[in-house]
Amino acid sequence: MEMTIIILLAASMILYVLSFFQKSAVHKVEQQLEHHSIQMMQEIYQLKKKIKSIEEEHTIPALDAQKPALSRDDVLSMYEEGYSVEDIADMTGKMTEDIEELLSH
Repeated sequence: MEMTIIILLAASMILYVLSFFQKSAVHKVEQQLEHHSIQMMQEIYQLKKKIKSIEEEHTIPALDAQKPALSRDDVLSMYEEGYSVEDIADMTGKMTEDIEELLSH
C-alpha cells in the first residue's frame, strides 16, 4: 500500500513537471503562428501597394492617349472640304458652339 502511494506521488510529480514543458511548447507554437500571421499581413500590404502603383501607372497613359486637342487649322480644313459645322462636331465629338468659335477666330 505504501509502495502504491509512493509510486502515485512520483508519477504525479513527473506529470506536473512535464506539464510546464508542454505549456512552454504551446506558447512557442502560438508565438510562431503570430509571427507568421504578422509577416503575411505585411506581405499582403506590400502587394496591395505594388498593385495600386501599377494600376496608377497604367491609367495615366490611358488618360494621355485620349483624343488630341483640336486645332483651328484642322477644323478650318474640314470646313473648306465641305463639311458642315454639325458634321465636324459629330466627327470630333465637340459641341457645335466650340466648332463655331474655332472658325470665327
